Amino acid sequence: MFFPSDTKYKETKLIKQGKSRIDEEFKLLSKWISENYNVTVLNIQEDLNEDNNILKIDIHVETIKEELKLTMSEEYYFNDITTNKQKEIAEKYIQIINSSNSLNISPKINDISIFCFAFEPLAKQEASLLIPEKRIENIYEELELPEIWRISRCFENVTLLVYKDEQKNKIKNSVKFKLIEGKYFDLLKEYDEFNYWKRENVKITIDSKQNFDDNYESSWIQYYD
Repeated sequence: MFFPSDTKYKETKLIKQGKSRIDEEFKLLSKWISENYNVTVLNIQEDLNEDNNILKIDIHVETIKEELKLTMSEEYYFNDITTNKQKEIAEKYIQIINSSNSLNISPKINDISIFCFAFEPLAKQEASLLIPEKRIENIYEELELPEIWRISRCFENVTLLVYKDEQKNKIKNSVKFKLIEGKYFDLLKEYDEFNYWKRENVKITIDSKQNFDDNYESSWIQYYD
């Protein structure tokens, strides 16, 4: 799993921005995967695990839908149904390596592990994380809503927390809550470099500091676990 702070994401982002290019050695493999599985491959990276000599190949596609085309899973790994695709990609990688004579010893199928990552959700997370906390606070302070404790962000999740449980319904059914969602979306779009966020996908959930303190020991790690 990658995060917006990871080097591999940053390298792929430069390619998406047009400031860099995929490594020359992966251009043929990238083209083959894109055409064979009808996906947009942004980047391919490899790492050799020296402990077991397993070659890990990371394929970075653009969207979650494209990731699912390859993996049929909501995770980055290939499941039992798609192991044939993993094998096909590994075989094509070996074929390209052999034809280029770039390695003296060609890896075997069982020595290669293929993973797939979608770029879009990481870019959306990054857009959310880039918003300064003070600008988030201004949203509800300007609407004069003292019952709001804070707006918390974790990955793509946004939660508005009031102080007490009994305040949740009042906020949820208020006109001002819809204003908060709209203002948050407008703010988010300022940092949405690749235009991935859509209004219908921005939903703010409501909770309370009381629940956060009583049931999660005031721990964000427990709360978002």
